[in-house]
Amino acid sequence: MTGVVRTSAWDLAVESLEEALADGVVPSLERLGRLGQLGTLPSFVASLDGDEDPGELAEDHARERESLGLAPAEVAAELLVLGRILDRHGESEARHALDRCVVAYVERVTGELAERARRDPLTGVLNHRAFHARLLAEAARARRYRSRIALLLFDLDRFKETNDREGHQEGDRLLRAFASALAGTARETDSVGRLGGDEFAAILPRTTPVQARMVAQRMHTALATPIVVADHTFRVQASVGISAAGRPGMSTATLLHEADTAMYRAKKSRADTAVAIRDWPQAHHPHRDDLARRRA
Repeated sequence: MTGVVRTSAWDLAVESLEEALADGVVPSLERLGRLGQLGTLPSFVASLDGDEDPGELAEDHARERESLGLAPAEVAAELLVLGRILDRHGESEARHALDRCVVAYVERVTGELAERARRDPLTGVLNHRAFHARLLAEAARARRYRSRIALLLFDLDRFKETNDREGHQEGDRLLRAFASALAGTARETDSVGRLGGDEFAAILPRTTPVQARMVAQRMHTALATPIVVADHTFRVQASVGISAAGRPGMSTATLLHEADTAMYRAKKSRADTAVAIRDWPQAHHPHRDDLARRRA
């Protein structure tokens, strides 16, 4: 493979590093010495031959620079300085390859930031805003295709007592463990989110009330498995309310309200399963219900 970089990749890397340091766009990292400061920059420059996948090339280089302590903005700034150096030496083909790498890196970083903005920082499931946006989208899809959608609301029983007794740090661990168990039990098409505090929810697309009951029971059974936190074993109980949408004109606000009402009814009743259904009357169809059970 013939590279397109005519000037020494080492010289270009050194010149780029020195200019980036002079501009103050990257940290000095003096403790690493010159070789440590350069890292994989020379090999990255040498790889700008147009044949490397820009996404993989940018990913490998960025990971190495970030491991040295450079922030994403500093990695991007360093790449821009390298672009100036390549222009100065007339390395037009290498500059085009670098531009593709910069685009790939920016896409990766912005994608990660966008995903991070949608996630609850404590538990990693969808945050309140992202969950409600997903609910609106799934409800609109259900109306468009005349399909079903179910909503499950979970509220941890006596969580405040546990949090006060064990401390907030252990309470956070318990919330993370609960969210992980809930997400691990959900189906691939489901969406799990944290609405705030110890309240969680799950969206079940294309799900009938019969299926929703079965999914909720399966989740509740799995969540009943004891969770060990700070050398203490807790049997987590969660009240669950279910609402299923399918009737014309049923809004997401109504869906949420009915699931919330069902959840508090379950909490008040102290049922063993802690599952309550609030749904409109439907005709009984044995064959269809049996089919729904097999699909759940």
